[in-house]
Amino acid sequence: MPSNLLYMPTFRARQQEMIVLRSFDFGTKMFPLIEIVKEKDRSNNQHTFQEIYSDLIVAIHSDKVFVDLPTYIRDASGMQDEVVSFNRTVLSNIDNRLAHYNLFAAQHPKVIPVVSTLLIKTGQQNTITQQFQNLKQTFSSVAIRTFTNTFNSDLAEISALLTADDFLIYDIQEGVGLTNPVIKKDRTTLDTIALPWKVALRSAINTDIQNVRLNHGDIVYEADNSLLEMFGQFHFNAFGDYVGIKKDDLTSGGTISPGFILYNPADNLYYGYKGDVKNLAEFETTIVPDVLASPVATAIRAADPNYLNADNVGWSILQNISTGGESGKSQAKFKRISIEHYLHCVKTAIASGVIH
Repeated sequence: MPSNLLYMPTFRARQQEMIVLRSFDFGTKMFPLIEIVKEKDRSNNQHTFQEIYSDLIVAIHSDKVFVDLPTYIRDASGMQDEVVSFNRTVLSNIDNRLAHYNLFAAQHPKVIPVVSTLLIKTGQQNTITQQFQNLKQTFSSVAIRTFTNTFNSDLAEISALLTADDFLIYDIQEGVGLTNPVIKKDRTTLDTIALPWKVALRSAINTDIQNVRLNHGDIVYEADNSLLEMFGQFHFNAFGDYVGIKKDDLTSGGTISPGFILYNPADNLYYGYKGDVKNLAEFETTIVPDVLASPVATAIRAADPNYLNADNVGWSILQNISTGGESGKSQAKFKRISIEHYLHCVKTAIASGVIH
């Protein structure tokens, strides 16, 4: 049983996230969780589901990889067609879920499948048990992901199933702050669950944050990364989040809105930067130079020079854009920059003992 997990960076299997997953060295204290939300990583990919995601898992530089077919996905207006289709045919069907999980049998023991209840989604009872017992025939470790709105109904199954080789992921849903009474109540029960590995997961950046509403150079007050500082106080062994970006709504496209949110590990806050007009050139002419010359960058260096060293790929991309070495006219690229920078900062904080 791995005894050194501190951080579970959570990714959607989307283009920019997959670039990072293939290249970042997660070390020994970070196990990524991948939420697979569609059959193919891109619509024109001729490879099968198994080929695409098994190849990805093999490429990831980490001892373990959590793989989740997330049950919380709900059909929504504007959602990508391929996500809607996958949600209806796989995420909501227990037999298809198990068939897809078992496609990763060859990646055992690196893969840790993540299961959750289907009660709210389909009305079926005991679906955690059905999935867990099936997968335990192949995978030595299985994770159960429970949510603040399902924990009480999941508790009996959690208590009956989890062993010393398994993981419990407690997902604190959006809108539930760490001081919410439900957290205090659930924590009392969580403390009675004799497991070696409990992970608290919470998205730090609210989904309603929009680039156009950022105050240039100022703190993004709607972002709350306090779980990083408090997970130990809540008696969790590790924490997880969505790697410095917004957990998006999986919709198609969007308008041009140049903006960037920079994580500052010195104060564990996020700072926003935005363009003056809706033009991709604003990334190069306004956002990049202002970020590189910002008081935030100065504070990060003062806290620990290793936060912004050459291993910080996100920061290196910003510098390369600044010198004309590559184009910055891409909203997607700045998503990758945010992820790379955040991951490097967390890994550095773990190495230095700031996060422990």
